[in-house]
Order: sequence, then structure tokens, then C-alpha cells
Amino acid sequence: SGSREVHICRDALGPESRRLLICFGVLRAMPVATGNIPLIHTSGNTDTSSEVSVGDSVHIKGHGPATVLSVGRPGLQGKLQYQVRYPDGTQYTVSRDQILIHQAPVPTDNIRRASVMGPASPQLGPRQVEYLSRAFDDQARIIRTPSATFGLVATMVGGGVLSLPYAMSQCGLALGTITLFVSAFLSAWTLDMLVEAARCTGCDSFELVGYMALGEFARKGTLWIIFAICWLTQIAYFVLLSDLLTPTVDLVAPHLFEGWDHTDMRRVVGMIAAFLLAPMCFKKSLSALSFMCFASVGSVVLVGTAVGFRALNSIGELHTIALSEIDGPHNHDFKVTLSWWPEDWLKALYVFPMFGVSFLCHFNALPTHQELQRPTRQRMRRVLALCMGFTSILYLFVGLTGYLWAGRCTCGNILLNFRQDDTLIAMGRGALALVLMLNFPLLCQPCRNTLFRLVGPFMGKCSGARPATLANELPSAQAESLSLQPAGRAPGTASQGDVVDICMVEEDCPERVRLGADVADSSPAAVATSSQGSPSAQVHAYRREDTRGMMAPGTSLPAMDTFLPKDETVQQGGAESTPLQDIILTTLILVSSLLVSLFMGSIIVVWSIVGSTVAFLVAFIMPAAFWLQLVGPHSKAYKVIAAKVLLVSMSVIAVACTVLTCLNLSAPACPKFPEGA
Repeated sequence: SGSREVHICRDALGPESRRLLICFGVLRAMPVATGNIPLIHTSGNTDTSSEVSVGDSVHIKGHGPATVLSVGRPGLQGKLQYQVRYPDGTQYTVSRDQILIHQAPVPTDNIRRASVMGPASPQLGPRQVEYLSRAFDDQARIIRTPSATFGLVATMVGGGVLSLPYAMSQCGLALGTITLFVSAFLSAWTLDMLVEAARCTGCDSFELVGYMALGEFARKGTLWIIFAICWLTQIAYFVLLSDLLTPTVDLVAPHLFEGWDHTDMRRVVGMIAAFLLAPMCFKKSLSALSFMCFASVGSVVLVGTAVGFRALNSIGELHTIALSEIDGPHNHDFKVTLSWWPEDWLKALYVFPMFGVSFLCHFNALPTHQELQRPTRQRMRRVLALCMGFTSILYLFVGLTGYLWAGRCTCGNILLNFRQDDTLIAMGRGALALVLMLNFPLLCQPCRNTLFRLVGPFMGKCSGARPATLANELPSAQAESLSLQPAGRAPGTASQGDVVDICMVEEDCPERVRLGADVADSSPAAVATSSQGSPSAQVHAYRREDTRGMMAPGTSLPAMDTFLPKDETVQQGGAESTPLQDIILTTLILVSSLLVSLFMGSIIVVWSIVGSTVAFLVAFIMPAAFWLQLVGPHSKAYKVIAAKVLLVSMSVIAVACTVLTCLNLSAPACPKFPEGA
């Protein structure tokens, strides 16, 4: 009967027998050996300093954040019981000593907070707790501050730096410099927002932070944005390769395309480059190209040095510049005059996205944070400050020297303003073109993987895709006392496929069983298989006050608690595509991006599209929205106001820049040479 306890070994039950016992409410405890499944441990002490009330945000020992729904009467052991709701919507009853930390809801008499906050979110937990997906002193954290800084710099620095002189020429020296540093500051700010939101949720990717903040819609939207950025950047790389290789080919083999139209010549060179780099794009692993971050930064520094050398030697003197026109490049003798402010403010607004997209590294910020040694907030902020500082100086140097060279005749790609027979610039073109070709597969792979995650369900089931379920990843050693029925549900009312919450009093009892699936199979083989994936899904909780400061090397910080997230979207890993699907998706991506690039006459158009749409979303709008939803309710008033101002202003600027971009889709690669100059 339901009132009798049955103590039985897990290994003596098959999946059907175990489901039957659960449905009839007779399964109470299933003690098993602790060696089969890794334990989720707790090293913190229970906070019993004050009363827990309805609406409090709490952290439950071994289970993570939750919200208190009601306070009940003492249980059989005389302990006061609390009904709580977890992030996945399930409700349990827990005792007071299971609540490690709790935080009272926002006072309703606080007008400012009451206007921006609702009830406590079970996604976050108390504000005194920070969550890391990888333990603070995990051996997998191998990146130090210099390496982390260089990795983010390599993410930002690329072919887009060649368009900064054009942006500077349209804004003028004063406004261009101000916009550059403001963009760097805002990017560092939103990166810090993103890291703070991640530490509030225990998520380690941009996609999952969006999911925790705004739900499934934000997760899918983030995937589409990642795909759009990668795809549009591939188009930009094809355009840049055509611009860089066409002068080189004409210099090395001047008679190869003799009599050809310049536009047709650029298209043929672009298609040849695509044919040469295509085989690398079909590879599953690109670990052999991991050195490309060093080559990318090195080539940009080389090009910047060459441009600076030519520009600084021609200040105030008449010199020859080149302008790319429909029938090919033409040389003009020109003496540069500089402006402090823009001559046309609409054109200045048109180039604003180029500054923003230059500092885009937000997708790599959270993986860097996940691998950083001793990841205190101060150390991560130092990484961001060093990264933005170095990149800003490099961008300012290239932007100013490029503007000094060509003035108001600056092309969208500054290298188009140099003669084809300039040996120093030709070396820079060749080095940068080679790096772009080797970097291209590094863009194609995440683009393909993201596209597969979006369209994979429509392409059929893939082998090797197994979502991690909560029941077969939680440690059985903690399932010491299962009660007879779930909270708020009568026994035997579950249907096929429902999640049955078989803990009424959740004292060391995280077990859940999904009916209709063999997740209750506890044979040694099944247990070993399920336990292999569990560590990657674990979240480690730390007291916020313990993760401040820099911390000396070798410092160890034990977690207050470790648990598995209850939300299956956070747990599950992505499916793997088959070789045939890789071929289909890669071919589709390469062909589509190449075809679009063949009809793009200027790299400025591509960067404007990227910057005004997806880059503004990723760099400014989405981090601010995530932060306001996850962190804002517990932050000071001036921080919330500043984040809202950033969100609204960047949204307005993004719309305005998108309209200007649509009106300038046929913009030429270079401006016309001024008459009488």
C-alpha cells in the first residue's frame, strides 16, 4: 500500500518495474552504490539567520535556484516545509536546512524597483550567489590574462580595419576619434554586462544567456544572428579578397587579363579564390588552423605599419593616390586637406556602424571567461580593458594614417588608394589576402554548425544526437529518501511522457523520472554512459563576496554548492551533423555568399549592412536587454537608467543606419576625384 515503505536495490528493478512502482506510489527509497555516478557535493553552510518568506529567491542545496511559493506546516521530522518552484516549472517541497541562501523580494514601497521588477526569478537565485559553469579552480581553466586579451583582440582585428580610414574621412578627425573611443567604451560595457548576466545564470554561451533572459525566442533569434554575422562576413571576405588579389594578379601577370573589363576581372579573381579555399571549408575539424589568430593580428599590424609609413612621409606634400573606378584604377596627384568635423552629417551617421562592428567580440567573450584562470570579476574586467585599449590604439593609428594619406578621397578599402606597383603595399596586400583565405574556413565552420542547429530538424534525425535528460544525469547516491507522491499532484495521474516529480520533501532527493522513456535503466553500462556527460552540465555556486579582487596564482576557491540545471535546454548538447549534411550545408553557404559578393561593388556596403543590423544587436542591444532582465532588477537605479538609455539610443541609431544603408546599396568603392583638386 502507499503507506508502507519499500527499500529496494535499484539494480534489482528493470525500467518497467520501476515505472509501475512509481505510478502506484510505493517506491520510496532506492539506495545504490555511490561509485557508479559522480556525486554532486555541497561545501557551504545553511543560512538560517532569518526567516524564509513567500516570494524569496532561494538556493536549494544540490538543486540550485528556486522561488518560494508557500510555507507549509512542519513535516514528519518536525522541520518547517517550503514549496518552491524551479526554473523548469517543477514544484517541490523542501525543508529549511536545504535552503543555503535566500533573498527577500523587492520591497513594494520602493517606487523605482517596483516599476522595473517583478517577483523573484527562479532562473537567478539570490543576488549573493554567483554561478560558474566551470569550477573556479578547474584544471581546464588554462588561459591567463595576456592570452585571454590576445584572443579577444584577434577576434576583433581583421579585414574591417581597412575601412576605418574611410569612416574617419566621413566623420572628420574630432568626431571620428570620439566615435572610436565611445564605441570601445560601450563595447567594453556591454561585454561586462554579458559576463555579469552569465555569472547570474551559470550559462557559458551568448545563446543560453539569451534563453535564460527572454526564453526560447531569444535563443532561436541568437542562432539566426550568429548565422547572419558569419554569412555576411564571408561575403565581406570575398569582396576583400577580390580587392586585394586583383592588383596583385595584375602586377604579377599584367597580360593575363589584358582587355578585360575591371569588374569582370574582379569577379573571376574572386571565384578563383573561392575555388582554392573551398576544400578547407568542408573539413570537420580545423585544429590545424589554430595559429591563425596570431597571423591575423600580425598581418593587420604589417598593413597598418605600411600605410603609416607612406602617410607620415607625405604629410603636407603633393603625392600620388589611386582611385578605383569602373574601368579600373586611376592615379591622381593630390595634396590632402583634413577636416575636424563632418562635411555631411548623414554620411557620418552612415559610417557609424563601421566603428561598432570593429569591436565585435561578444560571442567569444563568454568562452574566454569560461577558460580564464581565477575568473574574478576584476580579472575579467582587466582583460576587457586591455583588449579594448590595445585595439583602440591600433584602430586609431590605421584610421588616422589612412585619412592622412588620401583625405576626402579615401576609399572604402584604404589599400585601393595605393598604386599597384607600390612594393611595400603589395606585400601587405599579399599577406592580408593569404590570412583572409586561411581564416575563411574558421568562419564557414560556425556558420555551417549554426545553420544545422536551425534547419537540422527538417533534414532528418542525426546519429549521435542525444539530449541530456535530468533523470539519468543526477547522482543516485543522493536519492536516499523518495516520498510517495509529488507535491500538488495525486499519485497515478501522470500520463505518457509527463515528468513525474516523485519528491514531496526534497531532502537529498533530486531524482525525476520521465515516463515513456528508459531513463530509469540503472544497469552499470547505462549508469556509466549517463555519468560521462554530467560534469559538463554541472553549475558551481560561489558566494559573490568570495569572487571579488584579483587573487594570487594558485589560489583555490571551493564551491559553495554544485548542482545540475533543471532546465533541459541548458543541459542538452547539440546534435552532430552527418558528412552528407555537412557537404550540402557548406556548398549552400559557399555558393550563396560568393554569388552575393560578385554583385557587391564596395566593401563599405557590406560592413554597413553588418554593422547597422546584426552587429548593433549583438554588441549593444541584446546585451543591454539581457542585463536588464537578469541583473537589472537587483542593480542600482543609475545603472538601470543607463542601460535603458543605451538600449533605446542604440535601437534608434540601428534603425536610422539601416535606412541609410538601404539607400546606399550602390555606393562605389571609392569617391570621385574632386574637380580642381
